[in-house]
Amino acid sequence: MQMFLDGTGHDSLSGSSIPVYNPATGEVIDTVPAGNADDVAAAVTAAEIAQKKWEQVSPADKSRILIAAGALIRSEADALATLLTTEQGKPFREAKDEILGTAHVFEFYASMTGTLQGDAAVLPKYGYMNVVRKPLGVCGAIVPWNMPAIIFGWKAGAALACGNAVIAKPSETAPLTVLRLAELLVKAGVPGGAMNVVTGSGTVAGDAIVRSTGIRHVSFTGSVATGRSVALAAAPTLKKLTLELGGNDAFIVTADADIDAAVAGAVRNRFYNCGQVCTSAKRILVDAVCADEFVRKAKDAIEKLVVGSGLEKVNMGPLNNPGQRDAVAAAVDRIVSEDCGKIICGGKKKEGAGNFYAPTLLADVSPDAVSEEIFGPVMPVIPFTTLDEAVEIANGTPYGLGASVWTKNLKTAYTVADQIRSGVVWVNRHLILPPEIPFGGTGNSGYGRENGREFIYEYTEPKSILLGL
Repeated sequence: MQMFLDGTGHDSLSGSSIPVYNPATGEVIDTVPAGNADDVAAAVTAAEIAQKKWEQVSPADKSRILIAAGALIRSEADALATLLTTEQGKPFREAKDEILGTAHVFEFYASMTGTLQGDAAVLPKYGYMNVVRKPLGVCGAIVPWNMPAIIFGWKAGAALACGNAVIAKPSETAPLTVLRLAELLVKAGVPGGAMNVVTGSGTVAGDAIVRSTGIRHVSFTGSVATGRSVALAAAPTLKKLTLELGGNDAFIVTADADIDAAVAGAVRNRFYNCGQVCTSAKRILVDAVCADEFVRKAKDAIEKLVVGSGLEKVNMGPLNNPGQRDAVAAAVDRIVSEDCGKIICGGKKKEGAGNFYAPTLLADVSPDAVSEEIFGPVMPVIPFTTLDEAVEIANGTPYGLGASVWTKNLKTAYTVADQIRSGVVWVNRHLILPPEIPFGGTGNSGYGRENGREFIYEYTEPKSILLGL
């Protein structure tokens, strides 16, 4: 696989490559160039040239190109989903949903290209105020391995819709689908150089993107620790940042909730993508009145999950990489060894090849034991006695990405949703994020927003023009 640059294949100037593994088998499926600072500089040069052309393309033509990109993605949905499953690990069904969701993202941004107007007003004694929104310039997109296709779509689609050129850096462990999506964007009509992908490590290629003086905005999705490093590295260039740094979502089940629906929602969302989603339900808070019933029904549902290669008929695939699997196993071992929860089912690695870990249910978990997110297939159930206690536990971590409340009482829903500190709150559902909804977090979950109308403010800058009367 070649690094995509300026509409052509481009080998890294370093000459070295990075293997890409199938997480279900451990086998190498491809290699990508190990991009370096020189590669990023070449991409910036190409992007700056293309930027001047792309920002002059009319909103209607940008819209047609993004719609065409969505159509091309849909036409290759099965092949793209197979590629995504092979490099990332998720079941084919989930991969195809992500690919189709990515097509929808580009179609959403296509619908927004004509809505980037600024503002105008008559200011007595001063004149006519005209505020226009201008493209920022070249934008960097640093994409994680857990949802690489759709998060690439969020970042690249928003930047392109606003007239910016893009340099994307996918994760080393899941770069192949992003490369193919970039090719389809150019095939749809995005000018060569306006869409670039530089593969490589975060410490080399990613760091070069963050530090580049030619890149005016970076959207980063990843860990809190890396997000802090990104902010520090970007500070000297004064570029804009959008940081989505993960979460520790609370899933609150009240005494009057539909328990069967809550159990189904918790199991579906917690083990989706092997639990590797920033906004998955990571802490299940259940009223003590119904906690035993919830745990019993959750155990029955979890034990029915089929685990295996995502290309087979399974409910859950492997974790993306061995390090992530080991981190999940260590978290479970710590909770049990410190007597902060008990294993109801799961709690072990699968023998043999692949990064598999059994879907795990923990009961009677101490809130402090899961103050940091477990990024994998572990469902910790935390009992509470009052709604005030539930809200306190939900807000008891430095994260604030998402949360949900499960109840039949509308007043309870509004009250709890209002009190939880997070960027998104769902009621009787979790994890659903159509591109029409602004997405981002508070606290250690980062700042800035992707999607919704708010993307306009991330990828443009206002210019005020005052005309004298």
